[in-house]
Amino acid sequence: MALEEGLVSLASLAGRTLVAAAVTDVWETTKRGFARLLGRGDAARTELAERRLEQTREQLAGIPAAELERAQSQLKGAWQTRLLDLLEEYPDTATDLQALVEQIQVQIPAGVVSAADYGVAGGRDVSITSLGGGVAAGTIHGNVTLGNPTSPGPATQ
Repeated sequence: MALEEGLVSLASLAGRTLVAAAVTDVWETTKRGFARLLGRGDAARTELAERRLEQTREQLAGIPAAELERAQSQLKGAWQTRLLDLLEEYPDTATDLQALVEQIQVQIPAGVVSAADYGVAGGRDVSITSLGGGVAAGTIHGNVTLGNPTSPGPATQ
């Protein structure tokens, strides 16, 4: 049975979020949440998930900056696969996985950004433009927070 596109996107987002959190102070919360979800109440499965999660953090901890992006990409792919397997076996976990990802994303420090595949991540401004009859598009997955919005009133030039 093929998974629907939304679940594939969720697994991808969750893998990126997990790997991004692995190098932050949010790691313990992330590790506990993912281990609980992957363990599904079984102590042995939870312990196995905790070991795999800790291995992810260890792999990223000592890596030179020049190799970090490649390692993160590989680990994101591995976690996406594991999470896809979980969602295929237990489709009812999608809501819990989405809530966990949102909880972690709110806690990840500003400036920690991550993208994979054909994604773009920016710690500040991102502009998407099309020229010469091309097409430009953007999609936002997760929360968006705007700081210091401008006051309503007449536009200034």
